[in-house]
Amino acid sequence: MNRSAYAALVAFVLAAGLAPAQDVLPSPSPLDPRPVLELTLDEAVRRTLENNVDIAVERFNPESSILNVDELKGVYGPVLTSQVTQNSAARPRSNAFSGGQSVDTDTLNYNFGAFQNVPTGGDLRLDFTNRRSSTNSVFESFNPSFNSNFNLSYSQPFLRNFRTDARRTQIKVAKKSREISDVQFRQTVVNTVASVKQSYYDLLYAIDNLEAQRKSLALASKFLEENQIKVRVGTMAPLDVVQAESEQASREEAVIVAEAAVAEAEDALKRAIFNTNDPAMWETRIVPVERPTAEPFRVDLEAAILAALGKRTDMTAARKRLESSEYNVEYARNQLLPTVDLIAAYGTTGIGGTFLEREGFGGPIVRTVPGGFGDALGDVFGRSFPTWTFGFNVAYPIFNRQADAAEARARISRDQSQASIRRLEMQITGEVRSAARAVETNYKRVESTRAARVLQERRLDAETKKFAAGMSTNFLVTQSQRDLAVAEVAELRAIADYRKSLVNFERVQEAGLGGSGGGTVTVSTGSGQTTTGNPTSGNTGGSQQQQ
Repeated sequence: MNRSAYAALVAFVLAAGLAPAQDVLPSPSPLDPRPVLELTLDEAVRRTLENNVDIAVERFNPESSILNVDELKGVYGPVLTSQVTQNSAARPRSNAFSGGQSVDTDTLNYNFGAFQNVPTGGDLRLDFTNRRSSTNSVFESFNPSFNSNFNLSYSQPFLRNFRTDARRTQIKVAKKSREISDVQFRQTVVNTVASVKQSYYDLLYAIDNLEAQRKSLALASKFLEENQIKVRVGTMAPLDVVQAESEQASREEAVIVAEAAVAEAEDALKRAIFNTNDPAMWETRIVPVERPTAEPFRVDLEAAILAALGKRTDMTAARKRLESSEYNVEYARNQLLPTVDLIAAYGTTGIGGTFLEREGFGGPIVRTVPGGFGDALGDVFGRSFPTWTFGFNVAYPIFNRQADAAEARARISRDQSQASIRRLEMQITGEVRSAARAVETNYKRVESTRAARVLQERRLDAETKKFAAGMSTNFLVTQSQRDLAVAEVAELRAIADYRKSLVNFERVQEAGLGGSGGGTVTVSTGSGQTTTGNPTSGNTGGSQQQQ
């Protein structure tokens, strides 16, 4: 994938992102000395597109596919050949016509040529051969002698290998593989961007959850302090303080767990937006500056399914693989035809050198006529001694079982690709329906958890006032505090899951789960736990998160 195509993909990904609302800076921890990186969602996406190691690895595949096509096309490039050899031979006399007691011959060959495979399935070849020979044989008329030959030949199939052949099929399949590689790279980008958005929301939730746990701990500590004051003034028995002390210890443990969750969420986001294993990077504290909202989103399920079936990366790649299967079927059917090849050739020859006129057969030299290589060339290019060939080469296997089996295997592969597309259509439809259902379900969760949180705040306020008036107990107050903390966390989790389900709803219309950007789908159950499964399972307990 070239730079302009990649830039267009980056712009598309950024434009397709869901616009976050309300820029809110979480309260920084005054005790954390680490350097701070304030990060917006768009900035996280931009850093991911520039630095993510998964995208960096996958970016080489389209380039490799382009080079593979160029390599296969190279078979149609012209090839120049040359050969220069020196030979010396001494042969003993074997009969009266040997030309001497010992015949010594020195030969110099200097040949040139070229050949090229033609995209119509034919082959074009040119040969220009030259030989200089000197000998002591008394029967040679030219010494030294020069022989030159020029030959041009062409072979063209008319049935088998005419419309297509192995070379052209490989090139067409390689081009489709290059297109598939581009699609898979885009799939990796889309999945990785969706994953980093969800990691951003996970970090936001982890930070908000930590603040909620600290708030709950502060309430428990304040309540414990008030009870201890009452014990000192004698209005409460010391045994009644145990409940508040136990609750404070429990909430301290919740804060410790929440702090670890923030660190895990930070590391997950760092792995996506940084490209070097730098200790300073791992020590950086990431502070998201955008807080997700829970505004209602209208889900057009029918339009989403049509969009996914039309443009999703895995569907596009499956269709391109089907086209490759069609190329193989076309080639296999072509191999069932008989071989009918046109063969045409034209050549000229020439001879030159010093002509030796002898007295009688093998007698002494009586006259010498000077000559050389130019005489041979004159004969060749003057077409003094032409030769030509024209004909057909016909062949047909009687049973042709090998081609029949290959054609049947190609058809089976094509039919399997068609069946895979139908299966993928069902899978995509199920994924989109499940993602849409998660959006609607998580929005309902947001509304219900918000209402529950408001009611728990009122309940805690009422219990606190009743306790101050002596009409409630430690247990009921601490239980109300605990219930409020649970309600606040549930609301935060529901909002994060709702935003993540919107990201996933957009993703399932653009890309499948293949590629380095994802592969595992976790479905939030709304209770802080996740279950791993297929996105088509129909689980509506929460949003789907691709990791």
